[in-house]
Amino acid sequence: MIKISYDKRGDVLEIRFSENAINDSEYMEEAGLVVDYDRESNIVAVEIISFSKRVGRKEEAEALAI
Repeated sequence: MIKISYDKRGDVLEIRFSENAINDSEYMEEAGLVVDYDRESNIVAVEIISFSKRVGRKEEAEALAI
């Protein structure tokens, strides 16, 4: 299961790999990423902060069309 969602207001793209509950998160400031983990330290989701500022218009349109 992979689910991609975009919060236009917050400008955050989330790629979710699992429906497991998030137990812990790691913010990678330089990369502008938040990595969410479940209880077994498996990656549940990755969030890209300020998504529209990190990709070009064409790439943004392609990513959001998925």
